[in-house]
Amino acid sequence: MATSPVGTSDISLRDFIEAVGSAEAPHGAVSTAAVAGSLGTSLLLMVAALPQTRSDSVGDRAKLVEAAAALTSVQQQLIETIETETAVKLFTARSMPQASESQRSERLAAIQLALHASADVPLEVMRLCAQGLEVAATVAAHGARAASPDLQLAVALLHAGFDGARSNLEAKLSSFTDAAYVTSVADEIVRLAGDTTASTRAAESLLKARPA
Repeated sequence: MATSPVGTSDISLRDFIEAVGSAEAPHGAVSTAAVAGSLGTSLLLMVAALPQTRSDSVGDRAKLVEAAAALTSVQQQLIETIETETAVKLFTARSMPQASESQRSERLAAIQLALHASADVPLEVMRLCAQGLEVAATVAAHGARAASPDLQLAVALLHAGFDGARSNLEAKLSSFTDAAYVTSVADEIVRLAGDTTASTRAAESLLKARPA
């Protein structure tokens, strides 16, 4: 069975899963990380939309409506990262002629440009998953206690999306010749990791908290 390329919005979930498992998948890890984060936001949106809230108060509902708006934006942006194709640009750059010094310089510059584009995608997935986890704490604080298993899975999925994108990005950094860029990205990875850890702990502590 021929598989559709990873990153097209008009394929089924089954086709996407099969495409990720194909040796021809252009960037399966990043797409899968984005899908994991998207599924996490879906669960959070479901909990935010439940008629029952933490204390069935107007304040809870207002916070959940606000959270749902933020999550919808995060989810749409995560879906857009699945659509972003960078592997083809990198392959094209590496296929450029290199017979002369001028051609080699042009090829190297094109490769670096393509690498920057390929690094932007997992970095954006990390940023979006971190945003989703931050909002997860709000949903955990104001969402129905009965939905705790759904919230726990949502947090796990967002964290998996973050970690998957991070691993992919860190593997790319050794290919860059721009030391300042590598340092900037590495610093952002550390910052985002710290934010993600704090948000995850906040959400989990709220989910474990017993009713007063």
